Amino acid sequence: MKILITGGNGNIATIIKNNLDNKYKIIALSRNELDILDFKQIKNYLENNTFDILIHTAVSGGRRTKTDSTDSLYINLLMFENLIKFADKFKLIINLDSAAIYDRDTDIINRNEHELFTVPKDLYGLSKYVIYQRTKLYSHIYNFRIFNIFHINEEDNRFIKSCFIAQKNNTAITIYEDKFFDFFYENDFIKVLSFYINSIDNQKILLETINLSYKHKYKLSDIAKLIHNNIVIIKQESNNNYCGNNNLLESYNLSLLELENSIIEYSKLFNFYN
Repeated sequence: MKILITGGNGNIATIIKNNLDNKYKIIALSRNELDILDFKQIKNYLENNTFDILIHTAVSGGRRTKTDSTDSLYINLLMFENLIKFADKFKLIINLDSAAIYDRDTDIINRNEHELFTVPKDLYGLSKYVIYQRTKLYSHIYNFRIFNIFHINEEDNRFIKSCFIAQKNNTAITIYEDKFFDFFYENDFIKVLSFYINSIDNQKILLETINLSYKHKYKLSDIAKLIHNNIVIIKQESNNNYCGNNNLLESYNLSLLELENSIIEYSKLFNFYN
């Protein structure tokens, strides 16, 4: 099995490489190695290299701490449009979708995959919305809708890692707005991804789009309390939740760790590296 990953230097591509490189032939290319904004480069590369699967992880923007420019919209759309010109070169394509598609200006609470009530007004969310609509035209493209994937190598200011750092340093965890928020552990992400990869010759069992979320919903304060007992909450209530319904994912019966067990596993890695 030969797999091409775009966005080869990104967090998700790194997770995939670290976990699956010993099982499949994985080629994870950064923009410096293959600029997928350049149609001619893609055409030349795919004419000289064959793959079974494409995992599209390359992305521009999307961080809550930064306002996206029109560049994010343009880059995300152009990358995807260039790639699907060659959709027939792959047996299976996995697109990393985003829960921003639900419109982050609305209250996203236990939203199922087809409840797209409004069009996102932010440029990143809009790009993901348009890309999702385009994927529906292809029977072999599947969307993993991500809220947040946490992993040991992520940035220190990401919520779960920052909670462990606060616990280690005996400092307070500050929550500016307490909301229901979905986090999904890297080990469970790999389990879902492996299921799709291994179903390449039996795609009729695969669902077109799935939320990467757990059944039980936690507020940020609930998650923080699993890690540390020194918590400061600025705003107790929120109409800006960010979590999805996991009924479709649960139907696969993949024996996922779920959040609390994931945090236990994460803590072992955190303590080992520290």
